[in-house]
Amino acid sequence: MTPTENSHGTDPGSARRGRGDWTRELVELAALFLAAGTAHLFVAGMQSHSSGSYALIALSGLIVLAVVGRRLWKHRRRSVEAPPAPADGADFDDVQDRSRRLWRLRASVTDSPGRLARLAAGLAALGGNIRTVHVHPTVDGAVDEVLLHVPARVTEAELIAAVAGAGGRDATATQADVRELDDVPTRTLNLAKDLVNGRSELVRVLRGVLGDIGVQWQEDALAPGAEGLGGTTIRLAAPGGGTLVLERSGSSFTPAEYARARAMAELAEDCRGRMRRDTQQVGVNGAELTLRVADQDDLPMVSEFHERCSAAARYRRYFSPGPSGEKGLQRLLTPALGRAVLALAPTGEVVAMGNLMYDGDIGEIALLVRDDWQRRGVGSVLAARLVEEAQALGIATLSAHTHVDNTAIARTLRKAGLKLVGAPEPGEWCWMKATAPAVA
Repeated sequence: MTPTENSHGTDPGSARRGRGDWTRELVELAALFLAAGTAHLFVAGMQSHSSGSYALIALSGLIVLAVVGRRLWKHRRRSVEAPPAPADGADFDDVQDRSRRLWRLRASVTDSPGRLARLAAGLAALGGNIRTVHVHPTVDGAVDEVLLHVPARVTEAELIAAVAGAGGRDATATQADVRELDDVPTRTLNLAKDLVNGRSELVRVLRGVLGDIGVQWQEDALAPGAEGLGGTTIRLAAPGGGTLVLERSGSSFTPAEYARARAMAELAEDCRGRMRRDTQQVGVNGAELTLRVADQDDLPMVSEFHERCSAAARYRRYFSPGPSGEKGLQRLLTPALGRAVLALAPTGEVVAMGNLMYDGDIGEIALLVRDDWQRRGVGSVLAARLVEEAQALGIATLSAHTHVDNTAIARTLRKAGLKLVGAPEPGEWCWMKATAPAVA
């Protein structure tokens, strides 16, 4: 078989001609007309004014222009009609989803045959591609929770209208993160693992399980029988004391969601003892200190520690005389509001305290060292521990605020990697550090 033959012994060029591609023949015909006209002029002489020669040459040019125009038109049509080619290892759906957005839909529905089919049809009319569906049974029906990709042009109002048209009630639509595409049991187990390993706190875990919710901590303990589910509100006993109030706007919590939230709160309570036992021994200027996470059980020790700190030290830490009474100290020691780390002397008394407060992936640290333990490196080891805690929690940006004349804390923060970024208020410095989260 020669290189110009295919497996059936035919010429590929003839096969293309059989499909109606006459480009080559037209070009050959134009070349023939050009050669004939040129030869006639050469033989008859340029002065013969033979109209036939010039007609052949002009016809040859017209044929060439027609061929070039046809090729350009076909190329343009193919570039417009051809779909984008998937990258290596990617299917066509992945290419389409690059121009789509991921949404989370939630709606109350009547538990009747065909309801999911109607919902799927309404979303398909918008170009929606359903990724996951989760059904929460309720007393009077069910709550459907759908993750789907839709074209970027589709709005929140259009999604809600499609759900309402399919019989949904109290519909909400929020843009979702691609990490939410894992199934609910897998995500719940991963969040529980992070809670046990100290890589996350209860509030962050609850938001990972329940979505965009508001969480408030109240210092009063729950009354007997007050814990439970009430429409858009869940009340839980907070680990270490007090009450957690979870709120969601737009749609009610389901019994299944309440059960998950309560299980996470109970798991966090079980983890408290382990975190108190998880200590770190550090040597500071010839003394052996113990660092550990604190909670509300440490309230008497922390209260005595504040009393032994001078008024000047407390003012540099709090920009005020200090926490207002026992409730103010309770808030500092509430895990739901942040993380507190204590430095204990060999005698067991508290000599320093650091706090890490955060909201999402933005955190702030603050330190208080007892006067007789200052300038001995205690603040440096405490600040380093707080930076480690922030990295373990996945906090991306860490900040601190100090008085401009507090040179000791300035050295401590620089040693911990924070940099001076400005003066937001007169007499105040702001420090920042971009951390490298240990957990994505």
